Amino acid sequence: MGPSRGYPFLIVCCLIGCVSTPQSPTGGPMPSPSIPAPTSAETPSWAFSITPGTASYRISRSADIEHFSDSVRSRKEVSTNVSHESISLNSAGDTINFSVVVDTSSTTVPGAITSAQISQLPVQISGFLAADSLVIRTDSLAEKCSPITSALITDVHNLLPRFPTSLSPASSWRDSTTLSGCQGSIPTKSRIVRSFKTVGMSTYENTPVLVIQRSDTVSAEGEGAEQQHHLLLNASGTGGAMYYLDGSTGRVVHLSVTQDLNLIVTMSGRTDHFRQSSRQDFALAR
Repeated sequence: MGPSRGYPFLIVCCLIGCVSTPQSPTGGPMPSPSIPAPTSAETPSWAFSITPGTASYRISRSADIEHFSDSVRSRKEVSTNVSHESISLNSAGDTINFSVVVDTSSTTVPGAITSAQISQLPVQISGFLAADSLVIRTDSLAEKCSPITSALITDVHNLLPRFPTSLSPASSWRDSTTLSGCQGSIPTKSRIVRSFKTVGMSTYENTPVLVIQRSDTVSAEGEGAEQQHHLLLNASGTGGAMYYLDGSTGRVVHLSVTQDLNLIVTMSGRTDHFRQSSRQDFALAR
């Protein structure tokens, strides 16, 4: 038996942190904002630090997945997700403690039947940021394998980037992160090598912001059982992000993340190829 129409969306959840639950926030998918281009900054450098407090974000995700197979004509599926998350920060010396909670989430996959795992909301995780390390406290993980928890972990790595304490025009740096997660019963691991550079100053909704650009190289793999079939997943591709930071608080005002992946999925001896393009938009709730 070949893979069902539902499992391409399973792949999306694994790699970009989509969440699928029956609870719906108010309003539809968030439109992409119109953001003016960065300008040359008069300030020679910026001191970056994160101010303690709580911030809420409306997160809109979308993905186009195209399926290629020798026996099945190419087809495309589109999925969207809208969720609301809050992140709380407090500092203790050189350590920043955080907790993140998702309280509403809604996923739409037109024309597809999904086998998404349903979890009770709200879901919360906690951890700390110290030096160059972001650590998730294992005792905050209510479930060993949860797609919602996997999404929260991915979102934390996006919203709490490890920026240098001093930034100057055209400054650049690199880091890498390895994320473990799962979708349904499929454990996944992805590695992302990220390159950052300072672009300049701009404004977002009348707020002066510092713009940081990010380029990603992505690889991922997973293995498990789906609908009583053994499944292997391998993926590789590229991505990017654009950060709009409030210079006075270090808080992300807006973040757009894109990703283009080629995926190979082997299930019960059959191999299928997919091409996935995805986008996530994080908007600070006012």
